[in-house]
Amino acid sequence: MDILPPDERGYADSSILVTAEWLVEHIDDAHVVVVDTDDPREYAEGHIPGASNPPDNYYKTSLDDRTHIQGPEQFAATMSELGISDDSLVVAYDRTGGLYALRLMWALHYYRHYNVKMLDGGYQRWVADGGAVSRVAYEADGTAMFTPREADRSIYAGMDDVLEAIGSDDTTLLDVRTDGEWDGSNKRGGKRGGRIPGAIHLEWVNFHTGGDVPTLKTADEIRALLSDQGVSTDGEVITYCQGGIRAAQAYWVLKLVGAERVRNYDASWREWGNNEEVPVEHET
Repeated sequence: MDILPPDERGYADSSILVTAEWLVEHIDDAHVVVVDTDDPREYAEGHIPGASNPPDNYYKTSLDDRTHIQGPEQFAATMSELGISDDSLVVAYDRTGGLYALRLMWALHYYRHYNVKMLDGGYQRWVADGGAVSRVAYEADGTAMFTPREADRSIYAGMDDVLEAIGSDDTTLLDVRTDGEWDGSNKRGGKRGGRIPGAIHLEWVNFHTGGDVPTLKTADEIRALLSDQGVSTDGEVITYCQGGIRAAQAYWVLKLVGAERVRNYDASWREWGNNEEVPVEHET
């Protein structure tokens, strides 16, 4: 399949991506752990052999309240159940242009496990290249032990950080939700619709190619998208969405094009829209 390799797309650091060819060569390495980060129903229909699958690919405190990332003990248990140990090289993949794979990558970096990659082109690329497919579910054997380190707050934004960023000349608030969420017509079940004042809108799907094998666009294409919307990567960028998932994908896209100061507002609109003490803009 004729897709430009990651190291030819002009990224500032393409090492966070691995190809299907690379994974074929390394899938049986003892320290490599492959994680299918999509919905369990998709996983059950077919996945890369040996891949584990999380019950909640948001890595939030509960399915009922997907606002905040799991605390260290809960996150350690989740990672251990996925077969991830302290010395693991994690290879994450999905079927949605990096949406859930990059969420896992962000969550692991938050707890300072940096040895994690995303499979370029995801499951579709694996299948297109003739990779083996399994329907045998992964079963944890209890030997993996993950130790979270102190959370890296430099990649995380909380509500107070966002309030401080409103009106700042040095910080861009990047809203990567849908048009309906942005204009307030889709509240996603929350109290209020709309956006954070001063935010710039660029939906996350624009960062990947779409099609049968969605891959991240080239650095030049991504920079042009950002520039057209007035997003500068020279200052700080705080990404947000509904729950920090799409925003995590955007976080990594910005890092790929050389942005040095990026934070993900992990609680995002789920927190902001339900707090009537913080300001909201919406279409009139």
